[in-house]
Amino acid sequence: MKTKINCDSQVFIKWVEKVEEILNRIPIVTANGHMPVEYGDDEFQEGMRQLQQCALRFDDMPIYPINEAIAKRLVEDQLQGANDRSDN
Repeated sequence: MKTKINCDSQVFIKWVEKVEEILNRIPIVTANGHMPVEYGDDEFQEGMRQLQQCALRFDDMPIYPINEAIAKRLVEDQLQGANDRSDN
């Protein structure tokens, strides 16, 4: 489901677009193509790392609002949504 962002904050809009891009790059199966991606897999860990490094870029300083716990939950939710979508 695509949500239209209706605000004037370019910092926020760019941040949301970056988070969306990172989540959409996470595969649902491992690189060898045999198993679903799980927490211990490189693909899962790389997605978490990228999310944690995704900053709200203000003029005076970047702010990194996604910690490890949030990144883990976002990746899990992305994988669940992708799996649900592929089942339909």
